[in-house]
Amino acid sequence: MVALGLFLCGGAMAAAPEPAAGAARAPGTAPPSEAPAEFCRVRGDAYEAAVDSFGCLTSLRVGGTEFLLARGANPRGIYLYQDGPLRLPDIARPAEDTVRAACERAESVYTFREDGIVWTITNRTQEKLIGLMVFDHGVTAVRNGRGEFEKTPAQFGAPEATWFAGNRRLTVAGGTRIWGPWSDGRQVWQLDIAPEASCTVTITPGEATAAEQEAAAAAAAYVAEPPTDPDGTMWDVEALSRPPVVQPAEGLHEEGVRGIFYEGVPYRGKPTRVFAWLGLPPAAVGEKVPGMVLIHGGGGTAFADWVRLWNRRGYAAIAMDTCGCTSGGTHGSRPRHADAGPSGWGGYQQIDWPRTDQWTYHAVAAVLLAHSLLRSLPEVDPERTGVTGISWGGYLCCIVAGVDHRFRLAAPVYGCGFTNEHAFAGSVNGLGEERAARWMRWWDPSVYLPEAPMPMLWVTGTNDFAYTFNALQKSYRLPKGPRSLAIRLRMGHGQGQGQSPEEIRAFADSILRQGEPLPRVTRQGRNGNRVWTEFESRVPVPRAELNVTRDTGKWQDRHWEALAAEIGPGGRISAELPEGVTVYYLNLFDNRGCVVSTEHVELGP
Repeated sequence: MVALGLFLCGGAMAAAPEPAAGAARAPGTAPPSEAPAEFCRVRGDAYEAAVDSFGCLTSLRVGGTEFLLARGANPRGIYLYQDGPLRLPDIARPAEDTVRAACERAESVYTFREDGIVWTITNRTQEKLIGLMVFDHGVTAVRNGRGEFEKTPAQFGAPEATWFAGNRRLTVAGGTRIWGPWSDGRQVWQLDIAPEASCTVTITPGEATAAEQEAAAAAAAYVAEPPTDPDGTMWDVEALSRPPVVQPAEGLHEEGVRGIFYEGVPYRGKPTRVFAWLGLPPAAVGEKVPGMVLIHGGGGTAFADWVRLWNRRGYAAIAMDTCGCTSGGTHGSRPRHADAGPSGWGGYQQIDWPRTDQWTYHAVAAVLLAHSLLRSLPEVDPERTGVTGISWGGYLCCIVAGVDHRFRLAAPVYGCGFTNEHAFAGSVNGLGEERAARWMRWWDPSVYLPEAPMPMLWVTGTNDFAYTFNALQKSYRLPKGPRSLAIRLRMGHGQGQGQSPEEIRAFADSILRQGEPLPRVTRQGRNGNRVWTEFESRVPVPRAELNVTRDTGKWQDRHWEALAAEIGPGGRISAELPEGVTVYYLNLFDNRGCVVSTEHVELGP
């Protein structure tokens, strides 16, 4: 049983210092007009906690070690915020193990158990409510849900995180994100509660294992070198062009493919490994087959079915994980292995780390090493290889196309450059002027695409939520080699949609297996309201369409419609623009069902 003791406090608590000048301010920095008293203390087998008379949990000690910032009149420790820190003065103990605190806007219920605390928050309003925890300086490291240890204050999404102070730990499950530094370097945990919703958070104290203590101490001791521009190229392409050391991935099995680990680039001075699925198609003795490198998107991992898809098409294929995980798990929650590099995606909050410790550096290196491994196989023709990637994998594909000139083709799906001009612009611009400029200089595909010499196929949809038309067009105009576009109306965004387009197979076959090429747009233009394009094709083109939108504003929200277009003699397609069109482009469809698109054109008012 939990020993729940009640101690009323008669004196006000001492005022807390204000945040340091220039420091980020957390919600709740405005002090209430009067300091709360202590309502009760709770002693469990593994922890001791205190709740004040405004419903804030102001102290949480695990084995005598304090985890929360508990001093001061401000609501600190664990509290609620909505347009300011909330007081919950309607406070009571409805049961021996329960404290309930409420006001008109919200309710907090703390249920104290032997193994920890269950915190249930109810939002009674039509606006978002925020739950916050502010941690003590003695908390020096945190492990995220992927198993990565970071020095505090850290920043990442936090459905689950474990905090370390000495030989004690505290696991908090049910959050939204962690961030900092706030005030004098404090770490903040945050939970967003939707209007008229309830959320439950579990807080579990415990003793850290020896391995956890070692990892937490190493994270806390890590001091990043100041980020500096590279002296020369960003990646050592010569070194990454050598086949890496390979080991079997014990315990990971999929039909028809082989699970492997290969040596990656060092992370924080320690060696790393990259997980991948590798597959070969049936082939005659002595026959060399073409190869494809497959780069998954955000929340994904190496996908065996993607490798098998290309094996069925007659290609050797390798799909690697770019975030230090192995196959399995669910979207955004993949099992992380012990020899991982940094996690993705974008690495925006890693921008002050050394360049060679950041996610994009590691992910691109992992792709180049996978390519080197694939080319080294005796069954593979090293002069016939291509690369395709989906979403964040398409982003990486764009960079790789400009860095690894051994590829004969590249097919980015959705992903493109000019990150500060599409849906992820806020993530870049939110870094501040100097750090945003550094991210763009180091990691934006627009820096590398001008050096891409190979043919490129750009596959996307009109309403892609992330990589919008404006950034896409600026990106595909940069490479030196030939380009083709395949833009379908409202193409879905995902791994399944991104790996299946027939255009990618036909494009690869035409370059690597002497297949029939996609139709090629040679010219396009407009005469008044009559728009046209000319094309060349070695296969029949039985159908064409004019795609238009009359909307302005966010690209993702515009309504598109397909209208009839005429296919005339001599490889010419034309169509009449209706009134009010703001953007248009033409699609032509060959007899394989493959689509080839013209560039989109924006019309002035």
